[in-house]
Amino acid sequence: MSELDRKIIELEARLESLVRTQIDFQVEVTAIRRELTRLRSLAPGYYANAPVPPPQPAPPRSGQPSAHAQEETTEQPPYVTSKLPPIVEVPSFMTLGERTAPDESNDESKFSAYFSEQADNARANLEEFIGKNLISKIGILILILGVGIGAKYAIDNNLISPLTRIVLGYIFGFGLLCFAVKLKTKYHNFSAVLLSGGMAIMYFITYFAYSTYQLIGQPLAFVLMVMFTAFTVMSAIVYDRQIIAHIGLIGAYAVPFLLSSDSGRYTFLFTYMSVINAGILAISIKRYWSPIFYTSSFFTWVIFYSWLVGKYDPGEHFHLALTFVGIFFAIFYLTKVFHGLAHNESNHAENLISIVGTGFIFYWFCFAIGDVPTSVWNYAVFFSYIALAGLAILITSYRFYGRVFVYLAYPFTWLIFGNWYLSYYDLNQHFALAAVYSTVFFLVFYGATLIYRLVTEELSMVENTALILTNSFVFYGFGYAIVDSRASLRGYEGLFTVAHAAFHSLVAQVASRMRPLVDDVVQVLTVLILTFATIAVPVQLDGNAVTLIWVAEAAILFVYGRLRKIELFEYFSYPLMWLALASMALDWITSYSDRTPYVSEFNQRPIFNGDVITALVFVTAFAVIFVVNRDQRYEPAIDRSYSTKFGYVVGGVALFVLYNAFRIEIGNYFHLKYVQEIETSTIRSSVSSDYSNLNVLWQIIYTMLFLAGTAAVNLRKAGSRILAFASSGLSLATLFVFVTVGMLLMHELRVSYMTNESAGIMNVAIRFVAYSAAAVLLFSLFHCSRDALMTEQVDTKSLRLGFEAIFTTTLFITTSCELVNLMAQLGIADGTKLGLSILWGVFALGMVVVGIAQDKKYLRIAAIVLLAVTLVKLFFYDITELDTIPKTILFISLGILLLVISFLYNKYKHVIIK
Repeated sequence: MSELDRKIIELEARLESLVRTQIDFQVEVTAIRRELTRLRSLAPGYYANAPVPPPQPAPPRSGQPSAHAQEETTEQPPYVTSKLPPIVEVPSFMTLGERTAPDESNDESKFSAYFSEQADNARANLEEFIGKNLISKIGILILILGVGIGAKYAIDNNLISPLTRIVLGYIFGFGLLCFAVKLKTKYHNFSAVLLSGGMAIMYFITYFAYSTYQLIGQPLAFVLMVMFTAFTVMSAIVYDRQIIAHIGLIGAYAVPFLLSSDSGRYTFLFTYMSVINAGILAISIKRYWSPIFYTSSFFTWVIFYSWLVGKYDPGEHFHLALTFVGIFFAIFYLTKVFHGLAHNESNHAENLISIVGTGFIFYWFCFAIGDVPTSVWNYAVFFSYIALAGLAILITSYRFYGRVFVYLAYPFTWLIFGNWYLSYYDLNQHFALAAVYSTVFFLVFYGATLIYRLVTEELSMVENTALILTNSFVFYGFGYAIVDSRASLRGYEGLFTVAHAAFHSLVAQVASRMRPLVDDVVQVLTVLILTFATIAVPVQLDGNAVTLIWVAEAAILFVYGRLRKIELFEYFSYPLMWLALASMALDWITSYSDRTPYVSEFNQRPIFNGDVITALVFVTAFAVIFVVNRDQRYEPAIDRSYSTKFGYVVGGVALFVLYNAFRIEIGNYFHLKYVQEIETSTIRSSVSSDYSNLNVLWQIIYTMLFLAGTAAVNLRKAGSRILAFASSGLSLATLFVFVTVGMLLMHELRVSYMTNESAGIMNVAIRFVAYSAAAVLLFSLFHCSRDALMTEQVDTKSLRLGFEAIFTTTLFITTSCELVNLMAQLGIADGTKLGLSILWGVFALGMVVVGIAQDKKYLRIAAIVLLAVTLVKLFFYDITELDTIPKTILFISLGILLLVISFLYNKYKHVIIK
């Protein structure tokens, strides 16, 4: 036997096994269902209410004995569920008596026969659908076409008169209706199809009688078609068939266009459409037929849109458009309300989507209608219309659908008003109109949201807060713009802002008396009171007063909220802090920009000015916040980890403001000195350059001392690891600026001192102040590198190595620069050649000595590198233009230094090389 034959036999055996398994499963399922049905019929009262047992393991298939056969000897009480899945018909061989030993020789053929029978049933159902439904609909369509073709043939050949044609058409249609009514009892579906065809024939015959032959007038044709529509709608309810209602609906919407004479009687057209849509509302009370709702909505809005685009005249149709867009919306809105009341559980999501879509269409049409220039009276009518519509929508929406419509009505109302304000607002005509209706819109949404929250528990604190706050701020923005648009009222913006705070305070009092337990409402209103009281400060005041009030208010709210556990106050203090910081920054920017270049009396006096006082108050307020935030006895409103991070930010901001306040005063001092100098001096360029250099250099010195002082306070008092690392990093950056920019500035000041007679001694003396400040900062870094705040996070050896590298580099650069400046000041030539080379050699020798004495290999290696650089400089730069004597001195000096270094290496080789 070949390998292929063996594979075929193996697969056939597996297939046969699977077929037998499938048959066994079906046998067991059918047997269990039949047994359950039998037991249920014996005792329906008991087993209908019996508890449903947990799922049990399936019984073993035939031929496989159960492991629990001994336990099944005790009869268990049967359980029957109240709802059983339908019994699946199975072949006759799947009986209860045969389920343990089916005829395996015939299993596969019987199983195939069973599924063949199911396929036959499916084909029979398809046949029934085609015969009873599809053919009847196709037949009525063909019948209508046949009547039309026959009528056309009779018309083309003048076989019968026009009146006879119309009469025959009505007779045929009426006969079809009578035949449909006669068959209704026994053949319901077929009768419904016949009735639909009969009504369609009636519509078109009426159209031909009016349009083609002018046998009837427009009023009569209109009345007839309305009657046909009403009859179709009633028939749809009686037959309970949507198809009939759709035919009537399509015919009804076709009537005005079929009978139109382009007379421009749009009131009649829209009234007719409203009546038709009201019929849809009536049907919705009896039947939940969503397709009819969507069909009528589609036709209505498309027809109205076509009219608005092609025929609408704002001067003539403004009120007509508003009236009927409101009527259409009301009909469809109420239809969905009725649907929701009758079928809320099963169709709530669909109703919600439909009603929001309808509302969106309504507001879109309102936006389009109002986006035209018109009279003040028309605008008043339009805004009243929008306000009343919004109020009605919110009341019904809150009643039936919750607050979903507020998220549509609220933004669209303000959008419509905002578009009008930006596009058509005229101060002379619309001031009172804008003021009144912005207030009306605000009160509608403010009142509706507040009342809804007071009478129900559905509106959460976050949602209520968002709605109240946004509505209030939108109204405030419009109100502020309206007040500011009139010049005579521009001094009253602060009063307008305070009035807002007073209004919310009054509402908070009323709300707390109505429902004392609704704390979130009072808290939201408190936020508004605080907010508008806060805004009133910069609106009415300016400059440092704003910063002082804001930062004091932030500190009071934070401390009071944290100590009294009023989360709202603490939350409100956070944005207020950053507003105060922004105001502080604006004060600094304003002070800098207000400097005058040539008149000293108009410039700000250093130290004794409002900016310094404001900054000190700011720092004090933030320090209080920082201390309270660190107190572990009081639980923060936010998460504890975020509260800790917030404390770091507050402390950092306070330090920055304190530092920057006095740094700015250094600039104020030198700017004032410059202005006073140029008032009496004619040499402005050199004076300006010196004061500018001194200004920057003193700011570098101040920064070094400030960082050193901050580090000292932190090491002794605060003990903040983050501040220790931050101050160390800033210290390194400041040292870098000092040894680069600072050295360059001291060089320019020294040159100015030597070349300009008007230059003061400060140009030279400042270098010693700068070196002292750098020494203090290095001393601070030394202590930081050895303190536990840093050694617990970073390896001690690495910290010490880093400090020594910074100290050595700073010392090397400062000594080199100072030697060059000193030799130039003393008139000694070749400072960058002779002097630097000898200094570098001595410096390398000192590094070797220290490296050997303290066994610091990295110092010795750095000394060797410095010697290599010095030798390169000697041969490629120093000897090029150096005279013989200096050159001799240089070579001898460097040679001696190199020999001394070599001697040290030889003498202490047992120390150097272990």
